[in-house]
Amino acid sequence: MSNPAWKKFERDVAALLGGKRFWANSGERLDVESDTAIAQCKLVKQMSLAELTALAEEVEREAAPKFKAGVVAVKLRRGRGRSSPMLLVVTEATWRRMNGGADDCARGMVGGESPSQGREPSAMSAATPG
Repeated sequence: MSNPAWKKFERDVAALLGGKRFWANSGERLDVESDTAIAQCKLVKQMSLAELTALAEEVEREAAPKFKAGVVAVKLRRGRGRSSPMLLVVTEATWRRMNGGADDCARGMVGGESPSQGREPSAMSAATPG
């Protein structure tokens, strides 16, 4: 039985996110889904910034209705014996829903809440363990 590198990469992403991997012909556009995130995985020799941006926007749109983070997991294929790190890419909007901005953190707020919102967690914060 073959074990292509892209399948291993998807399994690694699923393990990292604490989710499950969708099989290739499931009809889903997603590769991985967990309780807090959905991910599209790309094992590439090269990918333009424009392609990466479009993919991040797409996965963000798919994640938003589920109150999950949309993540692009990308890894460079350098060739046998030449490893590269996994990169996890999210849009600014996803980052702010997950973590708030630097000003929010300084004021002790998370999930992008404003001072008028009090201390209630946002939908993304509530879905994120920790």
